[in-house]
Amino acid sequence: VSTQSTWGVFVVRQMLIFLTLTQRCQLQCKYCGSDGNIDIEDIACHPPEITYDLKLLEKLKAAKDLIVCFYGGEPLLQIPVLEKVITLLPEAKFCLQTSGVLLHTRSLPTLHRLDSILVSIDGDEETTDFNRGKGTYKKVIDNVKDIRAKLYKGDVIARMTVGEICDIHKSVVHLLSLDLFDHVHWQLDCLWDSDMGERYKDFFSWRDKLYNPGITKLINLFMDNLRKGVVLGIVPFLGLLKSFINGEKVKRIRCGAGSTAFNITTGGLINACPIAPEFDPLSDISDPKFTPSDLIDKKLIEGPCLKCSLNDRCGGRCLYTNKTQWWGLEGHKAVCNTIYHLISSLEKCVEEIKALIATGVIKKPSIEYPHYNNSCEIIPQMTIQ
Repeated sequence: VSTQSTWGVFVVRQMLIFLTLTQRCQLQCKYCGSDGNIDIEDIACHPPEITYDLKLLEKLKAAKDLIVCFYGGEPLLQIPVLEKVITLLPEAKFCLQTSGVLLHTRSLPTLHRLDSILVSIDGDEETTDFNRGKGTYKKVIDNVKDIRAKLYKGDVIARMTVGEICDIHKSVVHLLSLDLFDHVHWQLDCLWDSDMGERYKDFFSWRDKLYNPGITKLINLFMDNLRKGVVLGIVPFLGLLKSFINGEKVKRIRCGAGSTAFNITTGGLINACPIAPEFDPLSDISDPKFTPSDLIDKKLIEGPCLKCSLNDRCGGRCLYTNKTQWWGLEGHKAVCNTIYHLISSLEKCVEEIKALIATGVIKKPSIEYPHYNNSCEIIPQMTIQ
């Protein structure tokens, strides 16, 4: 039942709000454009720092089961702002998406208020440092060890950007083997440029000879562990299997962008996604008439995903890529091949997993992840992270 809030608006269902704290970042990762590659889409079209009154964020209290994800740039460059938001919204769950190189600067009280910390790391040292700069891997690993030493009990998630130099099987296995990360998820470094050749020497060869076979090897590893009663924290597998086992039909894109997930820019504009500048703002936090309920289902997916036979299982790949089509329709389909492979391969495992649950080898709740929208992307798609 909806209830009134102090802002005179009705409570709405679970909502994820990305809160962009700053556009600044101290790294120069190859995929986000800060390394000087002018062919990468520029999303730095908002003020470098927050310009609106933070007290306006109290309007978000009207959203039932509110999740706030601190985003950037690098949000840990604005720790005082982050701490003030936590104070303003005491009932919310909080997530952090971070490069990880400043994790050691967090104060203990704020650290333990974070339900999930998503740390950008692309696999082993060689791969991560190639993408994010020499020494990044060691800094990130040292800092994750540091928060574990501080007895952080929340969900620590490795968030990978996967491209042509990445062996997906090797990278995921490496990260899980460290015993530092509860979960691993990834995005594909695709569809952000105006031409496939900006990212890949041979996308099709990488996809067919390395990525898709690597997914198959990971699924085999996942199933081998399930048979022993061990659930590996591989997010795309868990998120999809949760739906398949429960017989769920997906009616919206799984990330929730434009439906139940939104971004508040540094200037206070509210849009469907933090990396989609092409879309017109949906609202403004400074608007006296704004309420969270105004946003629900405000921007739904368009484009080729609506006609796809897997739409009710996938949910659609991305608002941004369906609109911009940087690689053209054929390029879009080429990337979707990876999703077809992922989904079809996992569907073959469903009956065996149901049997493992029925016989008590694994417990059903152990594979029902995520429990809420913690900003993990279930469908690997285009990325800046």
